[in-house]
Amino acid sequence: MKEKAELIATRQSEKIKDKLPVWKVIYNAYTGGKAFITKDNLFQYRVEDNLRFQKRLERADYTNHTQMLIDMLIGFVYANPPKREIDEKYAYIKESIFKGRSLQSLMNMVATNCLKSTVGILVDSPAVSVETEAQRQENNLHPYVVYYAPEQICDFEVDDNGELLWIILDNSYIDKTDPSIEAQKKNIRRLWTKTYYQDVEIITKDGKDTYVLVEENLHELDKIPFAFVNCRDNDSDYICDSPFEDIVLKSRLIFNIASWASEVLASSSFQILLFPYETQVDLDAITTTFDPQSGGIADLPVVPFKATTQRPSFEGPDIDIDKFINMMNHLSEEILAKFGLKKESKGSWESGVAKSIDFEKTEAFLKSLSLQLQECERKIVEFCGMYEQAEIKHEIEYQFTYEKADIDKQLERLLNAFAIPSMDVQEKAYRETIKLTFPDEDAAEIDRLVKSINSGKPDPKPGTQSTDLKKENINE
Repeated sequence: MKEKAELIATRQSEKIKDKLPVWKVIYNAYTGGKAFITKDNLFQYRVEDNLRFQKRLERADYTNHTQMLIDMLIGFVYANPPKREIDEKYAYIKESIFKGRSLQSLMNMVATNCLKSTVGILVDSPAVSVETEAQRQENNLHPYVVYYAPEQICDFEVDDNGELLWIILDNSYIDKTDPSIEAQKKNIRRLWTKTYYQDVEIITKDGKDTYVLVEENLHELDKIPFAFVNCRDNDSDYICDSPFEDIVLKSRLIFNIASWASEVLASSSFQILLFPYETQVDLDAITTTFDPQSGGIADLPVVPFKATTQRPSFEGPDIDIDKFINMMNHLSEEILAKFGLKKESKGSWESGVAKSIDFEKTEAFLKSLSLQLQECERKIVEFCGMYEQAEIKHEIEYQFTYEKADIDKQLERLLNAFAIPSMDVQEKAYRETIKLTFPDEDAAEIDRLVKSINSGKPDPKPGTQSTDLKKENINE
């Protein structure tokens, strides 16, 4: 039977373990460049030799769909800043909660990464004790947030109410405190329970691990100050699938198809010289003439063949480059459709904003994400209050309306007002519609447009408008 120290050091959640490989692909896909352009993501064809594959890998070009979509979604969420009102006494929560950086800075990172995987935040407090509140304020000894990537969440258990009973976290770090000594990795696992936390250090020597159990450190929180964060915890088990799991696999397929297409185009762009020979002397002369390493004139692909034999032929499937392009377009459209975005019929969606948006689908996802982030911030304040032994007054509210959807809904509401048989109501509706449709126009131009509409003498009967309003863009 394993000792407690070894158990704490080696436990790992099976669900997290199963999800880590695909989450790693998503993180690498978001980073792009050399992190993604590897032989793990560019597949070697079964009849392709290693040298050609390595050259193709060096030439590979990756279009980063993952980063563009994640950044766009986070841009939607924070286009309207969340409302954050926190008791001024605890201003550090907004100003310096994470490594001296603001709460918004922390949430930018959390929001981005919770789209890729499940992540975690823990609120901890300096171990240094002070005698007075003034000393604590002076030395900036406040609770702070520690961010945990998915691979740092080792294992956990919850009760029937979904509250953590215990959790094991990877607190390993690189020790570089002494510049005269080589940096050393400290392998630390920390067990948190509702009453104490306890560290285990893993020391490896000659390939053998030794587990050192540190004494328990009691706390009086009665709760583990840790929260899981993901974009949609549908199963309420804290570990959820990322919506980018399907996207990154499609993006990787586009990456491979683009590489194959590029190889086809390059291979068909350079001719092969079929050169007949009769003797070995002729063959050596061909090599000397065309091999640059032998002092030849060019690196031209040459296939020598005996003059007395039949000229060689090269067999292979007919290549239709349009098939490659159509497949890549189809996959990119499927990626966009995941969030209710539709690709334009012409041009590349990567170079601009998708023109057609199914905002019902997009909004549903953004609201789910915003709710998770809002709950995360409220948990941070709650956990800080546990250390402060006070209920911190706060109001944190994320926005749940998004620019295009909000305009569409407002226009629909205003168009309904056109059915009311009142000239005054309709004129007010015209004015509000113009403001929404032309947000950059000044008051004088708004007045001019309203007068122009009124000159059409709208019929006050229900369901009718002036001819000026019967335009395709309004009815859509």
